[in-house]
Amino acid sequence: MEIELNTLLVALMFVTILSMGIGNILMGLADVFNHATASKRARVHTGWIVLLLVIHLNLFWHTKAILEVEGWAFEYFLLAIAGPMLLFFATNILLTEPKAEDHADLRGFFTGLGRRFFAMFALLQIWILAVSYTLSGSFGANDLGNVVFLVLAVVLMSNTGARLHVLGIWTAWLIGLGTLALRWVE
Repeated sequence: MEIELNTLLVALMFVTILSMGIGNILMGLADVFNHATASKRARVHTGWIVLLLVIHLNLFWHTKAILEVEGWAFEYFLLAIAGPMLLFFATNILLTEPKAEDHADLRGFFTGLGRRFFAMFALLQIWILAVSYTLSGSFGANDLGNVVFLVLAVVLMSNTGARLHVLGIWTAWLIGLGTLALRWVE
């Protein structure tokens, strides 16, 4: 299989940005799981971090779709790179370290990050839907999961209730695992 130079460059940029996000998440999780110090993350916060790792790995797997595209134009390059960038920004927001005075209220700290994180997460879902439609010309069964993720992100962005956010992370995990299972079946 011979790969066109522009295709290789797009794939390398895509993988590089995803790899930076994966590295950042692993560093953040190493801190969470280091029992030498008290955790700086609430459980809901940690649940979203781990879910973002799964999303990174899932998106990384889609690099092969980039290798199938021929004749890259700059606007398609920008479209392809926008997703990993949005995911990187969402990850960076979620991995923000609480200040010393915020350690007492880790849920409140997460809620403060929530609006920006869920806005980025919603934009990521819009990007996934746009790329899916652009590449295939229609929406598939897996795109329904992204629509539900989009709605969930908007709801969680606009509501700061702790119970809703706990329900939200459980719902997000169910959606995420469900869409992964659908991909394996296809």
